[in-house]
Amino acid sequence: MTSPQRELLADDGHSIKIYDWCAGISTPSAVIQVVHGLGEHAARYERFANTCNNNDLIVVAHNHRGHGASEGYGHFADANGWDKVIADVLQVREDITDRYPNLPVVLLGHSMGSFVAQSFVMRHGGNYVALILSASTLASRVELAIGHAVAGIAAAIFGKRRTSELLNYLWIGKLNNGFRPCRTALDWLSRDADEVDRYIADPFCGGLYSNRLWYDLAGGLLEITSSNSIASVRTDLPILIMGGEYDPVGGRIGLARLADAYRKSGHDNLRLNVYPGGRHEMLNETNRDEVTADIISWVQFQL
Repeated sequence: MTSPQRELLADDGHSIKIYDWCAGISTPSAVIQVVHGLGEHAARYERFANTCNNNDLIVVAHNHRGHGASEGYGHFADANGWDKVIADVLQVREDITDRYPNLPVVLLGHSMGSFVAQSFVMRHGGNYVALILSASTLASRVELAIGHAVAGIAAAIFGKRRTSELLNYLWIGKLNNGFRPCRTALDWLSRDADEVDRYIADPFCGGLYSNRLWYDLAGGLLEITSSNSIASVRTDLPILIMGGEYDPVGGRIGLARLADAYRKSGHDNLRLNVYPGGRHEMLNETNRDEVTADIISWVQFQL
């Protein structure tokens, strides 16, 4: 697995580790900026990036705060964590413009990264030619409000950086229930046992997350799920919503609900790809080659 090629320094001194995959491309056609999910890191997208490179697409990704080999693993910040995560995405986007000034850029967010990506385009636009939302959903605002309140209380009483087995259970503890009998606690990630084992063996994947991270995440989700926020995304932006049929984060129902919300806001250039039998990480699924090819084909169609 490759190491970050460079880093940027955020305003608060945080080091943003960046991966830039552009090997063998003489005439690149676009850049895909990847925003990874909770409990993983940017280097996991190397295989996807290599295939993109073979199709003249550069891929750039960075580690979120509290992810990868980062200080304070599982924790964004003591204050304004969601805002800082979004600011990091903006800084990486500006760096892409500096390095590849004449290339169109596509934003791809996976799972939590899909929520970050939506928050970003709602706030900044970002001059992207297309948006890809992987393993996403439109969460219940009532449940989010409850989760936000509980996480806020836990952070205030027990500490922002402390972890909570209860909060982790409430947010992600039930995701494996639909796959019993389970071989591991993370069968929900993929039908490919080797990929699940690779995730489990990765020291920078999984674990517990801080009380404040859950508070920040719930607040971010409350921001992006309002009808006004969805309507703020420019309606001419092509959007691909994709994921596995049996992904417990969204799945067929959650993905369709998200697509419907965007369509109702006038986003007509929208495609929904639901992969039969698929679970959470479609880029690490048994049919990952098909999924990767679909993404590349869709991106090339938008250029």
